[in-house]
Amino acid sequence: MKKSKTAAEKRYHDKVAALGCLICGSPANVHHIREDMGASMRSSHYLVIPLCREHHQGEFSIHNSPREFKNIYGSELELLADTIGRLEK
Repeated sequence: MKKSKTAAEKRYHDKVAALGCLICGSPANVHHIREDMGASMRSSHYLVIPLCREHHQGEFSIHNSPREFKNIYGSELELLADTIGRLEK
């Protein structure tokens, strides 16, 4: 069963999404990173990166072409570090 987000987690998601897509700068939603996670494990609501619809779930995206996405844009952990760095500015 999926755990609901707390108010603090929702605020954090809003901050992350406000950064815009890490790849193209378009308006973004949050992507929960899956790197180093087991098949049935779910990442924390704080382990998220901002991606637009196309880079999140489009034809060439982190969900549909994960290996190619990583080769071009970096790993989810690298993108998470970039997200955290941008939030700290």
